[in-house]
Amino acid sequence: MKCQVCLAGWPAGTGTVCPQCGWDAAGPLARDTRAVLAAREAFKARTTAYAPDSRVTGRDKLVPWLGLGLGVVLLLVVLVACRAIL
Repeated sequence: MKCQVCLAGWPAGTGTVCPQCGWDAAGPLARDTRAVLAAREAFKARTTAYAPDSRVTGRDKLVPWLGLGLGVVLLLVVLVACRAIL
């Protein structure tokens, strides 16, 4: 099946409720165009795929780089320690 709101696909035998956004494809509002469009806008408002700059903070962007820097520092410490042993 394919969701009318978020356009995600899932196997037909698992039910009519979308696992990503929760829209019921067999519900009473499933054929109402206005309800589908309103649900689509609500889904866009709460996901980062449509507006990543407004929901991803500077800290969220900085943490992976700090982790990478810490990994490089630890690698250098291990390499220096191993050189001292040999």
